[in-house]
Amino acid sequence: MKRATNPMHPFASKWHPNLVRSGLAVAMTVALAACGGGEDGSSLSANQMAAAPTPTPNPGNPTPTPNPTNPTPTPTPVTPTPTPAPGNNGAPPLTQLNDWPKISYPRANDALVEQRVNALLGQLTLAEKVGQMTQVEIASVTPAEITQYHIGSVLNGGGSWPGGKQAASVQDWLTLADNLWAASTSSANAHPIPLIWGTDAVHGHNNVRGATLFPQNIGLGATRDPALLRQIGAAVAQEVTHTGIDWAFGPTVAVVRDDRWGRTYEGYAEYPEVTEAYAREIVEGMQGNLGLDGSNEKVVATVKHFLGDGGTTLGTDQGVTVTDEYTLRNIHGRGYVGALEGGVQTVMASFSSWQNSADPNAKAIKMHGNKYLLTDILKTKMGFDGFVVSDWNGIGQITTANSDSPTNCSNGDCPWAINAGVDMIMVPARDDWKAFISNTIAEVQNGTIPQARIDDAVRRILRVKVRLGLFEKPRPSARTKSHAIGTAANRAIARQAVRESLVLLKNNDQTLPLSRNAKILVAGKSADSVSNQSGGWTISWQGTGVTSADFPGATSFWSAVKSIAPNATLDTSATGDKANSTYDVAIAVIGETPYAEGQGDIGKTKTLELARLHPEDIALIESLKAKGVKKIVTVLYSGRPLFTSREINRSDAFVAAWLPGSEGGGITDVLFRKADGTTNFNFHGKLSYSWPKSACQTPLNIGDADYSPLYAYGYGLTYAFTPNQPQYDETSQAYGCGQSGGGGPSATDPLEVYFHGNQAPWTMYLGAPSNWGGVTVAQATANATATPGGELKATPVDDQGGIQWGAMKLTWNGTGQAYMQATGTDLTPYLATGALVFDAKISHAPTDDVIARVDCGYPCMGQISIKSAIVAQPLNTWKTLAIPLACFAAAGTDFTQVNTPFLLYTGGQFEISVGNIRWEPNNAGNITCAGTAK
Repeated sequence: MKRATNPMHPFASKWHPNLVRSGLAVAMTVALAACGGGEDGSSLSANQMAAAPTPTPNPGNPTPTPNPTNPTPTPTPVTPTPTPAPGNNGAPPLTQLNDWPKISYPRANDALVEQRVNALLGQLTLAEKVGQMTQVEIASVTPAEITQYHIGSVLNGGGSWPGGKQAASVQDWLTLADNLWAASTSSANAHPIPLIWGTDAVHGHNNVRGATLFPQNIGLGATRDPALLRQIGAAVAQEVTHTGIDWAFGPTVAVVRDDRWGRTYEGYAEYPEVTEAYAREIVEGMQGNLGLDGSNEKVVATVKHFLGDGGTTLGTDQGVTVTDEYTLRNIHGRGYVGALEGGVQTVMASFSSWQNSADPNAKAIKMHGNKYLLTDILKTKMGFDGFVVSDWNGIGQITTANSDSPTNCSNGDCPWAINAGVDMIMVPARDDWKAFISNTIAEVQNGTIPQARIDDAVRRILRVKVRLGLFEKPRPSARTKSHAIGTAANRAIARQAVRESLVLLKNNDQTLPLSRNAKILVAGKSADSVSNQSGGWTISWQGTGVTSADFPGATSFWSAVKSIAPNATLDTSATGDKANSTYDVAIAVIGETPYAEGQGDIGKTKTLELARLHPEDIALIESLKAKGVKKIVTVLYSGRPLFTSREINRSDAFVAAWLPGSEGGGITDVLFRKADGTTNFNFHGKLSYSWPKSACQTPLNIGDADYSPLYAYGYGLTYAFTPNQPQYDETSQAYGCGQSGGGGPSATDPLEVYFHGNQAPWTMYLGAPSNWGGVTVAQATANATATPGGELKATPVDDQGGIQWGAMKLTWNGTGQAYMQATGTDLTPYLATGALVFDAKISHAPTDDVIARVDCGYPCMGQISIKSAIVAQPLNTWKTLAIPLACFAAAGTDFTQVNTPFLLYTGGQFEISVGNIRWEPNNAGNITCAGTAK
């Protein structure tokens, strides 16, 4: 294609020629040329440098001192004059879609595929067809059941591994894949059909120990390099196939409009220009030419989550996106345009809902039950001929209130989801998928689900399997010559991605790049943590519960530094104890710690201010400064833009590194000079999310009428242009972004939740990886209730007053949670002075962290670690424990809609008996918000 006006601009120079087909490259290069900056960073516009806020005095940040590691003369401070940016209110121009486009992706063998699919479909029984529509979790099915029920697909959820082993080897994955494949193709079935295995490979093959971990999508968005996305897609597909798996649940193409969302880092950008272009490239990298290019190192891709998951009110996970259809199409739908142009074969429905703001009578419709969008738009108008897969138990959320379904659904029964257009149902737990199969068969037989709808769904599933070549492929372990993961070639791609994703926000007095011979102190909780470096969806679902042993071959930031800087020292203390004035520079590696969906939401009670979310970070920086280190360079790991003015003001240089993954060497490639003193790699990244200048400046998106960020969409300094910056406003906010700061009336009577058994309306449940949907705990019986995988069981026991079966003994042998739950209700009156109180007898001390939680309709929640208080209690002795409710409010609980007033979670072995669970007013508690006993 024709290059942009300024061919050396780092955005424009990377567009893949094929992108001209979608018109997105033209739109982006026009916008980027208007930014007026070449790769040498000779100028910045409003798209790169936001107008500086009025400086506020900061006595804690003196005038920067000379930099002995970088003798380049100090430049005169410059505040660039903003110039008008192109498009609507500064947004890059983007061709608007006045209707949903018809997209075709013809393949050379389409006619033969359809002939084969129709012939096979005509031979299948109803039971075989429904089996093909069923996707189950690997921990909840046996090979014999695969054969018996004609199961069409399996998945491993986040934090699920063969045999439940977190350290499962590649051979373990291959062995299970072979066994399940053999069961699906067994001659015991009249019509054996190979199953397809799906996995959440969202930033590499991230469930598998030793795999290459690429930067999370938020970092890839900053690279502005679609061709790199194609390479990443191919590398991910290769490693997935090397473990015998056929299908990757990615890419996520959410266009994130409110950074409070806990999945912000899964989106490439806040504006659809990047997302649409990337979607096509990564899909084509993952899928290739499905079955026609002779490669067994390609997978089926899934574009998700359809539709509008990035636009929910308050950034609430699984919330409601309120917008008109025009905006839904042009903001949230553009990633699907790109993905369909790339030939994507599967689409995953979103947990979220859409409420059409143009219709005053419209209700919020769950996407799993939205026939208009799934069938009328995606399949009919846009021409998608692959299949739609539900998300984890997503059908169970459909009710008469949030859909046009005549009945409320359950995990094991939802005819409306099928009728609305979901083709394959992700129903993980054994009891649920067995119920789903029997219920669906019965509903076809009684006419609730038309036979034609079943045939359409199965035809789509078979079409994808035939296109992938599954019927011709041998057992999974025999499909590729190599089973290597984490290869040098793939790590090199990931390292390049890290380099290109880094955004230089500040570089006063040209502090960077650093000399390799400088005396350097490396500090911060994330300096030597590949876990914090990688974020959620890493080995486990939330990215927690992992150690350095889970990342063989990975390179932490510190490991990368010590390999090139002989005078560098690691300081693992929280306050930089080793710091002193002899150090030329301290590098503080700070930021968020891992989280994934639900638990990462900011919610109503928190803000985007890093100093409140992680006060240990600003404490470290201030300690380093107080101890006299000459320069401070801050490297921020985060899954979203954050209000970081305090940290920026106290840093001489500040780098947004996002969540870079396993290749920390990509950071040092840019931060450090070569051994001969010349620049190694320049900064390349440009913000794909606007950076806030206050704690609750959200939503904040390019194109907003009142757009005024600290750093604008498209901003990013280079070594050739690093104007000194003033001090920024540090004003904090003492209450959450969804709160008014006011109080409310106080309660006077206790709220009984569990007293000698469930107290209406509250019911006790168990949840675990084998069934997160919840197992109802039997009351007043000698029999134990257990999760299907045996992670957790509950046994009624006598309470501390001797009342038979008046308490519940909870025994953990793995990850799980016990909780009380009912419909959400406003419990604000208890917040001012109340505490969560329960009687407890610990019989086995915990081997892992223990979390206490109060939920407000998952994923809204507040949680604190109480392991310290738990281990301080004597064993086998009843004690009353009390946690101030204000602790949960500070951690994110919205007390206007509490549905889970009590939850205990751990990931190891632990045994505790609990009774008399209640909320007590006027109780200051005996456990602190830090989780320690008073």
